[in-house]
Amino acid sequence: MSIWKRIRDFVPKSRAHRERDLAREIGNHLDLEAEESGRYAAQRAFGNTLLVTEDVRAAWGWTRWEQIAGDVRNGLRQVQRNPAFSAIAIATLALGIGVNTAMFSAVDAVLIRPLPYVDAGRLVMIWDEMSHIGFPKHYSTPAEWQEWRRLNTVFTDIAATETADVTLSGDQPEQVPGSKVTANLWTVLGARPLLGRVFTEDEDLRGARVAVISYALWQRRFGASREVFGRTMILNDNPYEVIGVMPREFYFMPARDISPSPAW
Repeated sequence: MSIWKRIRDFVPKSRAHRERDLAREIGNHLDLEAEESGRYAAQRAFGNTLLVTEDVRAAWGWTRWEQIAGDVRNGLRQVQRNPAFSAIAIATLALGIGVNTAMFSAVDAVLIRPLPYVDAGRLVMIWDEMSHIGFPKHYSTPAEWQEWRRLNTVFTDIAATETADVTLSGDQPEQVPGSKVTANLWTVLGARPLLGRVFTEDEDLRGARVAVISYALWQRRFGASREVFGRTMILNDNPYEVIGVMPREFYFMPARDISPSPAW
């Protein structure tokens, strides 16, 4: 049955006309059977007329759509009867969907999808927890990181990060996730750039304004140009030279679009 024929069937007048045709055809069939074996025998031979009617309607292909349309009409009536309650219910549902989406994204990134690092199972994250004496939780200060690294006898190495959103200026300014990191982060993670290089210990100590950008930022803001190296981007009103691009699969929590630069 063509889609145009089904659409004509769904129009109220065409549908009513088909209902009349169906009733007429069933009646004619019963009349023909009645002429030969009587009305009761004809009814028994033909079967349940209501069941036949429902089977033919199902063959038309619109039964499911009619049920959906009926559900939509009933839902709209409920909204009109109590709009305040409906608004609260819809807002609660939207909030619940948003929270579950965020939670699943975090679980997917941390637990389900493997981290794009060498020996990811051996990586740990450490921080100071002094909220019991009134200080907020933080990962480390430069002096703490230096002492942790100097006195370390447990880990292969300790890198430090400081994550924060930064303003990327240009024709279309935008807020992008960024992170200041120590130069040894790359060896701790076992990460290598797709293009270019990462910054050195010397650049870290000098506080050189260089940056390694994510694959997504390279695609979006630099058109995936291989001439991106040496170009300057303005982060928080300060110029940074782009020296490297990380692979597509690389990300550093909490976001997949972070641009690392020297930490201190």
